[in-house]
Amino acid sequence: MNDRDFVLAADGWSHITPCGEFPHAGAGIVQVIDRAACDAMAADFNSRKSDANFPGVLVDFDHFSLDTEKSSEAAGWISDLESRDTGLWARVRWSDAGLAAVQGGRFRLMSPVFPPPSACEDLGGGKIRPVMLVSVALTNEPNIKGGRPIANRKTEARGQRSEDGGEAPDNATTNGDVSRKDAKAQSEDLVNRGGGSKKYRWVLGNPPSGDHCEVCLARAGKVKTGPQWAAMGMPPCNCHCTLEPVDEETKNRWSDIARAASLAVRQAKAERRSALVREFESSKFEGEVGGRRAADGNAETQEARRLAAARAAVMRELERARRAK
Repeated sequence: MNDRDFVLAADGWSHITPCGEFPHAGAGIVQVIDRAACDAMAADFNSRKSDANFPGVLVDFDHFSLDTEKSSEAAGWISDLESRDTGLWARVRWSDAGLAAVQGGRFRLMSPVFPPPSACEDLGGGKIRPVMLVSVALTNEPNIKGGRPIANRKTEARGQRSEDGGEAPDNATTNGDVSRKDAKAQSEDLVNRGGGSKKYRWVLGNPPSGDHCEVCLARAGKVKTGPQWAAMGMPPCNCHCTLEPVDEETKNRWSDIARAASLAVRQAKAERRSALVREFESSKFEGEVGGRRAADGNAETQEARRLAAARAAVMRELERARRAK
């Protein structure tokens, strides 16, 4: 493990949501998450858990399971839910993709999904209290703010390894999530990093669909300063790529995945060039054939005219001979 890795809490518990009152603009209500709400959600979970076929509560990527056009791939499954004064906590059985996303620093927060307001406790005045946890999403921009990071950064502190408890210290390096942040905020963040001289390598993420966009593939492994990346803008994709800080010693060091991505891009470009050459040769051939056909057509027309003229001359001679008799 190196100092760029993220590690899960030793006790295996992850913070699902803190306590507080949280407005939900889309539903036009205020979600009240207090100890009573957490107690109710934990009790509901435990009642469902008694069913032998209960798989657990789904943890997905960025709420994709709520969109029928996107993958419902699991990042993990909640196996235990606990109510605490600090909010709702869970133990998660991570999938391979989920564990890689968390330990790779691609996602650091969770976002809970509650039932519609009609299925929650009505507290009046536009406030509701959730009593059930529907699902949870790995995300970096939850609607409910204040949750603790799922995994924390391993940092070196005076020769001893320690786990930070939230934001990395000023002298720690962090990966920037470049696929879900607001582009303007990202640009400002990148420009402010390292006084504009710090360099970052584009590292491919793990998109839920399994396929990267062409922009990210073309950028994979490249190294630029923060302002240069900011000037290029962030692609509106969901590739979950990151910008990895590099120094002079490592700036030319490509990862295997970066090499593979670069090779794939070069092969795709070569194939497009070959297709264009084939298309050009085909059109050139068709043009030559068309020209020959046109020339042959002109020759045939001239020959027909010559034969018609000769036939007319013969008919005139025959007519004169007949009259002379």
